[in-house]
Amino acid sequence: MSALQARTLLQPLATIAKVSSFSTEAMLHHYRTDSCLPGELNELEQQWLDLQGRAGCSFFQSWGWMGRWLTDFGADLNPVVIRVWLDEQLVGLGVFLPRQIRRRKLFHATAMFLNEYPFDGKNMVIEYNGLLAARGHERAVYAETVSFLLEHYTGVDEFHFGAMADQPDLADLQQAIDQPCSLLIEDMSTAWQVNLGTLKPGLQAFIDTLSKKRRNQLRRSLRHYEESGPVSLVEAADSEQALAFFSGLKELHTRRRQRKGEGGAFANPGWEQFHRQLILERFDTGEIQLLRVSNAHMTIGYLYNLIWRKQVYVMQTGFSMTDDRRDQPGYVVHALAIAHNRDRGMSVYDLMHGDSLYKQILCGESRKLVWAVVQRPLMKFRVENAVVALVRHVRGLVN
Repeated sequence: MSALQARTLLQPLATIAKVSSFSTEAMLHHYRTDSCLPGELNELEQQWLDLQGRAGCSFFQSWGWMGRWLTDFGADLNPVVIRVWLDEQLVGLGVFLPRQIRRRKLFHATAMFLNEYPFDGKNMVIEYNGLLAARGHERAVYAETVSFLLEHYTGVDEFHFGAMADQPDLADLQQAIDQPCSLLIEDMSTAWQVNLGTLKPGLQAFIDTLSKKRRNQLRRSLRHYEESGPVSLVEAADSEQALAFFSGLKELHTRRRQRKGEGGAFANPGWEQFHRQLILERFDTGEIQLLRVSNAHMTIGYLYNLIWRKQVYVMQTGFSMTDDRRDQPGYVVHALAIAHNRDRGMSVYDLMHGDSLYKQILCGESRKLVWAVVQRPLMKFRVENAVVALVRHVRGLVN
């Protein structure tokens, strides 16, 4: 997007940042909404930190993630901060980024994306996204934000709320739609989790939760690795060791992806730099976990996890692949990490979204993630949706 296009898209901003306050007086008497440019991030940081302490949010909605992302990428992408207030108390925050998009080579739209910019290598794979909202005010924050965006950003055709939890975030967004616009679900995926609170201590307790076939396979793989000495798990003790583990993870991850003809996460240098800085910034807060599992002969694998409010998010993996079918490094590394984090007092081990079989095998619980779009009632969207429906119908007949 050119600077001229961005200025045109965000034309109302100068007025809104100074004097605008939108309030749905008939429904939400004391709420008001405004928007501003981030400017220097110090003020936004203080507001964000204060609000996240009063919000039920994921790590991806925390300042640890958002501050790093805005510094590395977002500040150059014309972000707009939407704020919702209850009297003089801040109860809602979201960062929206504009983009001209084209779908199916024919259909164009002006869009804004919440807390992410999934283009040009700037997508850091956010999950459990959504507006940052104070507890008890979630529905009002979504209602105020959507109404404000529709009224003040008239040059924007659609607003994207990506990778939100189906419950409660999507439900709150659905309740917020009280104007003549559409809520479309662009995509859905499943996030797989292990409830650590139900496990007894130790590795064997987790292995016992698996099916008989998987138990036998995991035990066989462990015995095979133990032929070269005890299998051990080490958690990085400081940021320097964490970065060394991250480099080891990169090597194993890239080698495995290249064997499959893929680039992997590290093919995007922006992704690697972002996470190296995230590790440096957030390790001492207890929000970063790097694990290495090995025996006397080899490193079996690494895990890079994010820790937030006793939830473990598995961000990236690197496993040593061999041609020996007895070796199942992914299952072994995850099993030890699950037992380790259970014993550390964590509550959830989250393998995040994706329908890989190993996630379904290891996890006993799941959550739905949705990619939702609020669209204005425009003719071009009616045409697009009709064309898509027709193509799908034809394909169904052919198949």
